[in-house]
Amino acid sequence: MQTSNQLTTLVFSLVKKAFTYQDGALVVLVLPGSFGAKKLIAELTRDISLKDMTMPLLAFGVLTILYILVSIADFYTGTRASAKEHLISTGSPRGYMKSDKLWSSVWKFAGVILIASILTVFCLLFLLVGLTWLYDGFLFAIIAFYFVVISFDLHSIGENQLRRFGKKPSFYSFIDKVSVAIRTGLIEKASKLFDKW
Repeated sequence: MQTSNQLTTLVFSLVKKAFTYQDGALVVLVLPGSFGAKKLIAELTRDISLKDMTMPLLAFGVLTILYILVSIADFYTGTRASAKEHLISTGSPRGYMKSDKLWSSVWKFAGVILIASILTVFCLLFLLVGLTWLYDGFLFAIIAFYFVVISFDLHSIGENQLRRFGKKPSFYSFIDKVSVAIRTGLIEKASKLFDKW
């Protein structure tokens, strides 16, 4: 609880410093620009339906929450599997957390959110300039990107269960079988077809 209070104090301190800098000079400086930006956004979005504006944001929001939940489960099962492997190999329950693995998880998470954010921003920009076919493509890309990343994290959870318990639950084995079937049935055949050309 102490850390949470410190973080809250730090955030409010930063906001207070920004708004009271030079007795509020920054606030006065940005007011005209803020009103101008509001007018510009209103003008740009005048002929755009609310549904078209909210679709990318809704897709991003819902799929980000789903990705966060699956990532937490992946991280938890990964740490449990590493703890078991470390205990078996060293006889000690301590020291199974590796700094490089933790940073890898942080950067993976940040990378996924960054890529999805960029896709969402471009989707909205294409909507604003009237390129609806690019808007549709980027909306599809947001959804497809998240589904691929979430599916890979589900696969990772299955691998963690295999490391921890010696076998995967049937759901994760099914995902692997479907992936292998798609690879051998579609991807390898398409690759051979393109190799002939």
